Amino acid sequence: MQSSRVDISIIVVNYNTRDLLEECLTSLFSNHPACGFEVFVVDNHSRDGSRALLERRFPQCTLIGNRKNLGFARAANQAYRINKGKYCLIMNPDLRVLPYSIQRLWDFMESHPDVGIVFPKLYNPDGSLQYSCRTFHTIGTIFLRRTPLGRLFSKSRILREHLMTDWDHNTIREVDWALGGCMMVRREAIPGSQLFDERFFLYFEEVDLCYRMKKTPWKVVYNPEAAMIHHHLRESAGKGLNPQKIEVIKSWVKFKLKYLFDRH
Repeated sequence: MQSSRVDISIIVVNYNTRDLLEECLTSLFSNHPACGFEVFVVDNHSRDGSRALLERRFPQCTLIGNRKNLGFARAANQAYRINKGKYCLIMNPDLRVLPYSIQRLWDFMESHPDVGIVFPKLYNPDGSLQYSCRTFHTIGTIFLRRTPLGRLFSKSRILREHLMTDWDHNTIREVDWALGGCMMVRREAIPGSQLFDERFFLYFEEVDLCYRMKKTPWKVVYNPEAAMIHHHLRESAGKGLNPQKIEVIKSWVKFKLKYLFDRH
């Protein structure tokens, strides 16, 4: 598995998703890349036996156990600050790694030195395409995606363009951003020791990272030659203005305020 040289540092942030985490790590170690790699699992004070599972089944992982839920950004940064890889692969525990997927991401980054972030193609568990690539949000997309208005205008042009549903997702292309369920980041493209902005507790971390990257010469790219299965447990989905949707809106407001007043 690992060698003394670490090419890819893989970071998984877990919170009460024991069964999915087991499936994720099993698929990861069954389909690991040929290069040197290390795996960090940051557990945000799960109460479902996740830590016991890691200690018993996956001792090769470096476990960072938090005493409370720190949120996604802070947890991922804990591992990012101590990892050794040239590239960092952020994976959600609801992801299943398919054969050669990580290898293809690594090969792509090695052959495209101008790319700062690459996203793989994602499938739903039933094998259908997951529309994971997005354009940056506007106030219209937020209200149509996260409020009951979306049920009235579900086929609107605004949503089609935001979700990029008119594109077949079968070609390599630059994108604004994509779902952060899986993303490979070039360490050289990240200034300092912090990957994500910790002002975001949950949601918009990957949007903010891609937005920052797009303000530099580094490219943000989608590569369908690497594919994985993503359960995409979006509690922010569903009917009504539930707490998760409210959290998304709060994070969007933080994002907008950041770029109104934070110019550095």
